[in-house]
Amino acid sequence: MRRGLIIMWLITASACGRTELVPPVSVRAQQCGDGVLTVGESCDDGNVDDGDACLSSCDFAKCGDGVVWRGRELCDEPANVPDAATATCTADCTVITCGDGLRQGIEQCDDGNRDESDGCSNRCLPAICGDGLVQRGVEACDDGNADSTDSCVEGCLAARCGDGFIWRDVEACDDANFDQTDACLVGCISARCGDGFVHAGVEPCDDGNSDEGDACLSSCVEARCGDGFVRRGFEQCDDGNLANDDGCVGQCVPARCGDGFTQSGVEECDDGNRDELDFCTSGCRLPVCGDGVRAGGEQCDLGAANGDTPAFRITQPSGTNIGTDALVRSNTVQGFYDYRSASSHTGLEQVGESRIYLYANSLTGRLSLVTTHGIDAAPGAMQPPSTVQFDIAGLPSGVSVEVADDTPGEFFMGAAGTGTAFGRWTFDRNSDGGALGPLPFPGRWRITVTPRFMTGITTWGWVKDDGTRIPLDMTQPITIEALDTSSQCRVDCTVPTCGDGRFDAGEVCDDGNRNDGDGCSADCRRLQ
Repeated sequence: MRRGLIIMWLITASACGRTELVPPVSVRAQQCGDGVLTVGESCDDGNVDDGDACLSSCDFAKCGDGVVWRGRELCDEPANVPDAATATCTADCTVITCGDGLRQGIEQCDDGNRDESDGCSNRCLPAICGDGLVQRGVEACDDGNADSTDSCVEGCLAARCGDGFIWRDVEACDDANFDQTDACLVGCISARCGDGFVHAGVEPCDDGNSDEGDACLSSCVEARCGDGFVRRGFEQCDDGNLANDDGCVGQCVPARCGDGFTQSGVEECDDGNRDELDFCTSGCRLPVCGDGVRAGGEQCDLGAANGDTPAFRITQPSGTNIGTDALVRSNTVQGFYDYRSASSHTGLEQVGESRIYLYANSLTGRLSLVTTHGIDAAPGAMQPPSTVQFDIAGLPSGVSVEVADDTPGEFFMGAAGTGTAFGRWTFDRNSDGGALGPLPFPGRWRITVTPRFMTGITTWGWVKDDGTRIPLDMTQPITIEALDTSSQCRVDCTVPTCGDGRFDAGEVCDDGNRNDGDGCSADCRRLQ
């Protein structure tokens, strides 16, 4: 307690009975800390030190006065601390100590020990996952962080394969299951081709090896014919394709003749059998007309004996060899020749050319040998002076001159029985020629015509049944041969048959059918 200075006036009574005012005197008041215990003071130790037994307020120091009494108290907080939960000093002025077994002040727990692995830490905080302290019996680990990619994962569990967290630098994956068919295998390794587990929806197979000869290839696809790898016990070859014209065919077997596949560059054909008489031989070769084996579409095959035997054959020593037919018209040979103005008018005449051909009257079937030289005078077509001689031999019995152009002395028969005829034609600015007949038709005979073209004629030609001109060698004789028996097999391996549209020996005509009344009889022996 502080006390001020007091000024007092004293009134005194004198002996004489009078009152006197004595001059004031100053008296110093007593105060706390002056070392004098006065009324109202519990103590006064003569100082203002709040750390001893007497406070600067002259009150005795006590626990709870908010002042720490040296040597007696470790702490002292006012008894009216608003929030006891924040207190750090006990009610008996000792410091709240974590581990003293008393939960006081700011402590959330106090289990009276320094064991960091139980439910209360040395900081008197309840153990929680992530505090960096491993709670015994509760946590497997606690690394003080929320990182689930290290060795201690969420929930303070030790990282392990299958926990659903990918352990950094340790696991490649972790899908929290033990399914060996998904992208992450047991062992937390990423699924891959060759790991021995079939990745559902990705791999058709996985046998855990790189053997290309088993049922599952190193690429984890099922072995199949055409994949380029020979599967042991199933395939004999595999060239990586499904082509059936190379060396490996069908279900991956080596190509062979008779397998039904034509091997390119090796086989001409392959019909899958060993039949020599069909369209492919047992040696996988196409049938060859003329090899003596009737096969495929051949009607016949006599080998070297195959041949075409036309009704008429024209030959020359130089090599001319043609099959031919007669030129057919519905007229007599005389009418066809149309002799007038000392010339023929068949329509086949040509300036400077000699022509020879067979002519048949379709109304009677009569056959004649006709020859013309040059052309009758016409604008732009003037035949020069010409001389031609023919010696004809081999004429069948009964043949005579049917047409003699100009005079009989130009075209005439030889001695009876000789089968000969002669032509000695001289003409200028017109044509010349004639006709011999009738010739047996069909028949078998051989006529030879030996020409001598002296002047005015520069070319010689044979006229076929369709009007086509075949050039002849003017220096050589021509042989006209009639044949009455067809070959057994043509050079194209077809059998000569009436009605096939081809004019063969023994036929007078062949119009491609077996009908009468259409110009050629049904037996091809008569013109109608």
